[in-house]
Amino acid sequence: MPTANNGKSASRRVMIIGFDGATLDLIGPWVKAGLLPTFARLMKEGAWGPMRSTMPPVTPAAWNTMATGMNQGKHGLFDFFMRQEGSYETMLVNTTHRHGATVWGLLSEAGYRVNVFNLPASYPPDQVNGTMVSGLLTPNQATDATWPRDLLAELKQAVPGFGFYPPGIFSKGQEAKFVQDVLNWDQMTLQGTQFVTSQQDWDFLFTVFIGSDIVSHVMWKYMTTEGASLHSDDPAAKEAVAHAIQRVYQQADEIIAKFLATAGDDTYVLVVSDHGFGPQENYLHLNAWLAQRGYLKFKRNLFTQFKYLMYRLGITPLRILETLRALGLGGQVKEAAGENRAKLDAMIKRAFLSFNDVDWSRTTAYAAGFGTPIFVNLKGREPQGCVEPGAEYEALLKRLTDDLRAMRHPATGEPFVDKILRSRDLFFGPYADRAPDLMFEPRDWKNQAYGLHDFASNRWLEPSSDHTGTHRMDGILFLHGPGVRPGYAIQNATLCDVAPTVLALMGVPIPTSMDGQPLAAALSDELKSQLKIAYRDADQVADMRTTMPVMSEEDEKIIRDRLEALGYLG
Repeated sequence: MPTANNGKSASRRVMIIGFDGATLDLIGPWVKAGLLPTFARLMKEGAWGPMRSTMPPVTPAAWNTMATGMNQGKHGLFDFFMRQEGSYETMLVNTTHRHGATVWGLLSEAGYRVNVFNLPASYPPDQVNGTMVSGLLTPNQATDATWPRDLLAELKQAVPGFGFYPPGIFSKGQEAKFVQDVLNWDQMTLQGTQFVTSQQDWDFLFTVFIGSDIVSHVMWKYMTTEGASLHSDDPAAKEAVAHAIQRVYQQADEIIAKFLATAGDDTYVLVVSDHGFGPQENYLHLNAWLAQRGYLKFKRNLFTQFKYLMYRLGITPLRILETLRALGLGGQVKEAAGENRAKLDAMIKRAFLSFNDVDWSRTTAYAAGFGTPIFVNLKGREPQGCVEPGAEYEALLKRLTDDLRAMRHPATGEPFVDKILRSRDLFFGPYADRAPDLMFEPRDWKNQAYGLHDFASNRWLEPSSDHTGTHRMDGILFLHGPGVRPGYAIQNATLCDVAPTVLALMGVPIPTSMDGQPLAAALSDELKSQLKIAYRDADQVADMRTTMPVMSEEDEKIIRDRLEALGYLG
């Protein structure tokens, strides 16, 4: 695996170990119970605290915010998907949609040897000074998933069964197997990381483990701390599932211990997550609510009106799926969908209401994506926009805001919405226009928006029987190494602070385009005096991205299906 080396030898090395979706809400109690000794060591010997995620706390936006030190309005990624130019359809994001310098790109440019492994939304990988292996959102059959390109064949030979998605998908009756598949997949990530770091000297490592997120999406309600358990006659199965999330965190603890053992005294170790996690009880079908409130209109032709009548009567994809599950046919449907995803999607759009049935000439607002993203159908931006910029746009947002404040939980009658957020107050930069016009935080985060399904239900709030955990705003941050203040409680850290902190520790000037700041309060006065933190002009940064990947429509549909099965899209 020959890669150019500019001869730079780092006096300090930095290692970032990511655990997708990890939360202090679980780590804290389990540390106190003596179940996570390595996390306990990090708390005692280093600095630690919560780290604020992006809004919404969604994986591609969050990891790329961490990598660039910039808000989404500057790097351009807001979700798993982005709208296609001149269309209301969406496409998977990739690294060609990300803008700005990354921490590994800046270190490569400075001559440092870097390794980046399994970072979500990093496909296709950048041409770094070292190695890069992309992660989630990579097509399983991709041949361009590593840099250098020939690394992929070596990796598959060194780590049998290597892939970008876990081999199993959660299904009822197979819970214990699913948990073991997740544990094995994180072990595979460890083996892959160890392989690439063993091939050459390195100065910077960034590796991400996904198991903590995936197991939490589907197993949260089974945790003993939630007072729930698996309905099974097998005591061993019940015990394994009740402690499933705990076991994944314990394995994470063991993984960190292995990295610390090989890090060396001059290595700074950051343990991070892109967002936190918590329970989920309901799916929010935001387009159903927008249609009920008259923001979203349907075509007047007979076929669409017939589908709309069926929709009003409750004949929807979700209701059909629930019926099949009740008959014990859910697994067969899922298996068939995996084999014929494109045909099934086309059939659903033909048989049920979809965005194809929306009358865009009369629709003023719609939702698309993770969280609570509301887009105005703005003239001059959307292909069939009907809302005039200026006064009409502002009046529509005020009406939406008033209606959201008036929203009540159907069961309790309590206000449903907490904060209502305008994109202009959250994002700034050349790509801020990609953001939703309006988002909101539910009063109770147990209510989560239902991904990208256009009109899966005619009710705007539905119980979430399949996925019982979802993302929260606060992830984790641990910083360990020489000169880090032991036991220091980090406060008000955000994802944007990680990249400038790494650059400061490694003596590389920080681009002025970064929105974060080095976590100087967590460092001793002696270390801060040694670092001599410097800044550089943002427009001097080189672009190390590769060319647009070639991904078929079938590849994209398979990835969408996997993301949904893993709990990312509802």
